[in-house]
Amino acid sequence: MRRTSTIKTLWRTLLLALIMAVVTTTALVAMAQPESASERTVTDMRGRTVSIPHTVDTLIALDAGSLRLVSYLDATDKVIAVEDDGHGRERSPYEFFALATYRIAYPALRSLPSIGSAANHEGIIAANPDLIISSATDVAKLDQLEKILGIPVFGVDVDVELYDAERFYTQNEILGTILGREKRAGELNGGIKALLSDLERRRAQVHDPTRAYAGGMMFYGPADLLRTTGDFLPFDLVGAVNVMPTNPTGNRQPYMTSLEDLIAASPDYVFIDAANINLSRSGYQKNKATLDTLVPAFRDGDVHTTFVYKYYGTNWENQLVNVFYVGSVLYPELYSDVTIEKKAEEIWELFFSVPLSFADVCEAQHVVPERVDWFD
Repeated sequence: MRRTSTIKTLWRTLLLALIMAVVTTTALVAMAQPESASERTVTDMRGRTVSIPHTVDTLIALDAGSLRLVSYLDATDKVIAVEDDGHGRERSPYEFFALATYRIAYPALRSLPSIGSAANHEGIIAANPDLIISSATDVAKLDQLEKILGIPVFGVDVDVELYDAERFYTQNEILGTILGREKRAGELNGGIKALLSDLERRRAQVHDPTRAYAGGMMFYGPADLLRTTGDFLPFDLVGAVNVMPTNPTGNRQPYMTSLEDLIAASPDYVFIDAANINLSRSGYQKNKATLDTLVPAFRDGDVHTTFVYKYYGTNWENQLVNVFYVGSVLYPELYSDVTIEKKAEEIWELFFSVPLSFADVCEAQHVVPERVDWFD
């Protein structure tokens, strides 16, 4: 009996040793192998962990602003399909395609196949991209989309403003790595840093800040001159006083104010976003007598138009062009070396890697940064 017990104990020991050897060997093999020969793990701009192919050859960008970021990195050759919105396929009597400057730089985007919208899961799956880039802000929505599609979904932040330049640079760097455009991301970030440094040098020389108002902002649809913003980057970077407060919700986005608040703010200069120039003109004409009497900017005819800033997300490139234009209007002595036509072309080429003509963009977007002709 004792001998049988000893044999059983011996067998148990041998079996346990064998199991431990297998487990150890498996663990060592796993440790010796890379995470994946074909994938890398990255953290997107919403804090999600995403497994992405080491080489991304094809992609689809969903929702406002995401395709603009891809264009900044000169990676539109990887885009295999686009949404209907803004690409000449939406059911609208208006022509919106050129209001986003990246589409002027890369007109071939218009001829790409359409997947309709982010809701067309079957169409996206059929297109079979290596990667989806989405500007959706809801993490649960991004997770669900990735699960449904079976395709990696990288979330980008298109609400980031150049107030938070470091986050903007970081996003460019991550996208540059993912898309194999590291050098391009470095060039873009370096160029933006140089522009901001130049603007800071000029702003430091402002000793008597001018009071100004931004109106006619395009943000989730058209509006007249009463859609304003308290966080207008051109005013902040050139050293002007924005007469309006920030959005009460705290998101720094445009919002509707009232005629009474505009009168009370009493700006010396007004800048109107070109996207809503016609509606803003109508709003002015409706209240012409009041505005001309009570608001210095209208009384003196110091009302100017600027390039489209908010259309299908933030137009960061036009935002910087507007900074230099606003600076040249408010502080001409500090910007006497700046020709807005040349500066705009310089900034567009920095962002898009292709030359754009100032005249062509103005014609396409139906705007020239200048004093409006409402008073003539």
